[in-house]
Amino acid sequence: MLSNIYFFNPTCEPAIANGSSFYTAPARLRKLEEDLSALPIWLASEKDLVLVRGEVDNSFIGKIQKLGFALPAMANLKKSLANPKWLLQPKGSIRPWGWSPAAYQLFEQVIPSCEEEFRQSAVAGWKGDHKTLYSRLTGIDLLKEILAKKEFRWMPELSDLPVVCPSIVQIHQEINRHKSAVVKSPWSSSGRGLLLFPNPDSRKKNEEVLSGMMKQQGFVSVEPWLNKITDLSYQFYSKDGIIHYKGRTFFETDPKGRYLRNFLADEPESSEEVSIFLKEHDSEVIAVLKSALSRSGYAKIYEGWIGVDSLIYRSDRGELKIQPVVEINGRFTMGAVALKLREKLAEGSKGHFQIHFSTSISFLKFAQKQEAEKPLILRDGKIASGFLPLTPPLETNHFGAFLVVETH
Repeated sequence: MLSNIYFFNPTCEPAIANGSSFYTAPARLRKLEEDLSALPIWLASEKDLVLVRGEVDNSFIGKIQKLGFALPAMANLKKSLANPKWLLQPKGSIRPWGWSPAAYQLFEQVIPSCEEEFRQSAVAGWKGDHKTLYSRLTGIDLLKEILAKKEFRWMPELSDLPVVCPSIVQIHQEINRHKSAVVKSPWSSSGRGLLLFPNPDSRKKNEEVLSGMMKQQGFVSVEPWLNKITDLSYQFYSKDGIIHYKGRTFFETDPKGRYLRNFLADEPESSEEVSIFLKEHDSEVIAVLKSALSRSGYAKIYEGWIGVDSLIYRSDRGELKIQPVVEINGRFTMGAVALKLREKLAEGSKGHFQIHFSTSISFLKFAQKQEAEKPLILRDGKIASGFLPLTPPLETNHFGAFLVVETH
């Protein structure tokens, strides 16, 4: 079988908003992309290839292989793209973290060597409709469609729907409708591009942020900031117009809605009330999302993973509700990585997958300390407990991905 090419570009959303085929991310995000560029090794199969932005860390690869985990090959991105022999080698498909005009420009010389099935697929080239598909507008439209039927009692009220605002005046009108509200940029992810109201910043500071959002992206959406109990993500895969359900994960965000970590347990640690509520309605949520996605552009002009972020919250009346579409991501997500990592856990173990970031302590020093405190223990070829770096722990890396596992 031909190798699929994986590549980590989590700045795909701002690249789409920018629109340029030669988009360059801000320095901090470029550093994130470089330090975490090996992360797709946990998504790819042994026959595949992961292109990394730096040199391949053979010591890290050897360590993971000694644990018994099969890894794909890894190669430097620039060297590969400058190698005429490699460019001509037959390949399967290209699987970046997410597509954008900049991603297509990057792989322009690679696409012709991919198999016919990929070159005829919905993601073989950038289409005019893709920009809207990858924005929050698509999620808002799907949510409107879902709530219009009001089939189940767990669904939110129509008054809680996000409202698209093309002006600062309308933004404030919508904010004033709610006790707490959140303003969201249309092309952003992982809790970036959010502004909560009320907040401790001055009116002048808030106006500067809102003006920046409008200038960069043209409009925003405003919705109530719900009384959240837990975040969850439903993972799907679109192929040949058919939406396939892949699984569900739970994750955690900080008080400002920014992504922190994914839990690998199938059920969250929550009250009995929440656990019973989710078990009762989980299959309904999956069916509703799958049906809505099947009628959307994700079935028609997209192929690949889809992560639908949802949340369980308590309404003003004290009832448990599920907001089924907080955000839709037409790309790989940390939830997809978490599903793959869950397969490597020993029975009876649980854990979480997280991104380290620090400018004061390198990922190498962080990993060394964690490995000393939480030595890795395997049972029957799977992780029973301990700490495992998922990307190379280097002295130069500010960012790093890691796994912490413990026995129930």
